[in-house]
Amino acid sequence: MRGRVVVFPIRGREWCFGHTIDHAAAQEPSSAPQRLRDLFNTITSRRRSVPENTEIVAEFVSEKMNRAWGTLEKAPEGTLKSKLHSLGLWLLSRVKPSEVFLKSVSKDLTGLEITYPAR
Repeated sequence: MRGRVVVFPIRGREWCFGHTIDHAAAQEPSSAPQRLRDLFNTITSRRRSVPENTEIVAEFVSEKMNRAWGTLEKAPEGTLKSKLHSLGLWLLSRVKPSEVFLKSVSKDLTGLEITYPAR
């Protein structure tokens, strides 16, 4: 899968980032285990290096967090879940946009083209 990043200045040292992914390549469904028991079985089923196991655990935790965030997002207004979602959005608004952007670029990309103005 290939991607493209477009960077352009807005004002002074402030930059705007945008990215697109070539969706012509078929995307595979995630192979992360769904349950903790499945995670344990996946890690112990065959010999893997520590970085491979770390990657599997990180993917598992990431998917769990994404599903939990989705349930918070759909919570009715005024509930504790809704307030937690609002707090999370407020905390995310304090993170530099460039950090959020760079984290959103998929690690599955085989190529990345960066476009930016010469001046």
